[in-house]
Amino acid sequence: MMIKRIVHCALFTLALAAVSLPGQAAMVGTAQMQPGATPAASGDLVQQRDWVVEQLVSGGVEQRAAAARVAALTDVQVRQLHQRIEEHPAAGSDGLVIVILILVITELMGYTDIIPGWPADTAN
Repeated sequence: MMIKRIVHCALFTLALAAVSLPGQAAMVGTAQMQPGATPAASGDLVQQRDWVVEQLVSGGVEQRAAAARVAALTDVQVRQLHQRIEEHPAAGSDGLVIVILILVITELMGYTDIIPGWPADTAN
């Protein structure tokens, strides 16, 4: 009976201590959450921002909109976007391959007749 009472008191004390512990909350910026958020030289960052704007403009985004979008990004986001664009440039070959595959599949299934007589008509 005495051990049960000690256990209950210990659990009550732990629960009370857990509730009364002080908490702290603060805003955390994106730069703090990103790994390796070391500041680069300002000239390098300006060149990266300009390069990203150029890439967006070449992709069909208006100059003002591209500049506004890049200006809204943090330094870490600009570096990551610059790195991603360099690593994975947008190529039209993926879309072209998909279109060709769809056309070949629909041709073989008989839904389209792009190439007359293909595949060879075996009914005759």
